[in-house]
Amino acid sequence: MNLNRSGSAILLIEFQNQWTKKGFYNRLIKKQLNSRNVLENTEKAVDNARKQGVRIIHAPLVIDPESKKGWLAHLTGGKVFTKGSDKSKISKGLFQEGDLIVKGRYAFDAFIGSDLCELLKKNNIENVFICGFTTDQCVAKTMRTMIKKKIDAYLVSDCTATFNDFFQKRTEKKFADKVINSREMEELWNNDFYS
Repeated sequence: MNLNRSGSAILLIEFQNQWTKKGFYNRLIKKQLNSRNVLENTEKAVDNARKQGVRIIHAPLVIDPESKKGWLAHLTGGKVFTKGSDKSKISKGLFQEGDLIVKGRYAFDAFIGSDLCELLKKNNIENVFICGFTTDQCVAKTMRTMIKKKIDAYLVSDCTATFNDFFQKRTEKKFADKVINSREMEELWNNDFYS
């Protein structure tokens, strides 16, 4: 891998209370979330990346019930990831002053309707390590768009979760040579060849 710290970022997709706090959505991914230590792995990876000068980008999904955009907003009546609610907030322990936040997102693909592309260009980010929920939906759709846009993207396997092992493994298989785990990512930040 030919990477540099200043041109790299970790993209956190939907690390929000809707998924990480008790409730229906949490129950959907709870088994993978716990068995694979996703939150702990992600917190550690993000802390270490910041120390190495790697940017952190949050891509929350926030639905405004007064101005619904996208099929999910209409399907749920704006009652999930609701703007201003505790469920839409970024999960505790992951946000820090100086992090970038994607605005305008309303679809599974974090690029749709958002300023993600502009954020990447403005900050000269060429390598993106994707973490988040769910692996086979929002993470996979965002990753596919990154690849189409010729952005060097990697799926961080143990910092993602979905409904079951089958969906997780199937998604990882699709991106086989672009899958990395948090330990391998941490080694990149610490290695001399990563400058």
